[in-house]
Amino acid sequence: MKYRDLFTLTSREALENLHPLEPKQECLIWSENHEHAVAAIDDEIHPQAKRVWLEFEGPDIIYAYEKHWKTGDWELVERKKGNIPLVNNNPFKPDSESVFVVNK
Repeated sequence: MKYRDLFTLTSREALENLHPLEPKQECLIWSENHEHAVAAIDDEIHPQAKRVWLEFEGPDIIYAYEKHWKTGDWELVERKKGNIPLVNNNPFKPDSESVFVVNK
């Protein structure tokens, strides 16, 4: 499954009616320990990803998807105004070992 596929997990038609534009080509992924990294939306979902922020070109709305702790299914958990801060780092434990390759 790719990050782009997360948009299809909710009513894709509803999202397309709201935003007929293309999704941005990068997204922000979060691990369980709050490390975050930038990924291309056409990349395979990283096994350590627990939360993903995606957005469309144009409107400033972030779609936050979260992997359910029990089922492993991805679900839309939040939709909020703003832009995704595209940065790679581990803000809460900067000295810990990174789970995302781009942060090593």
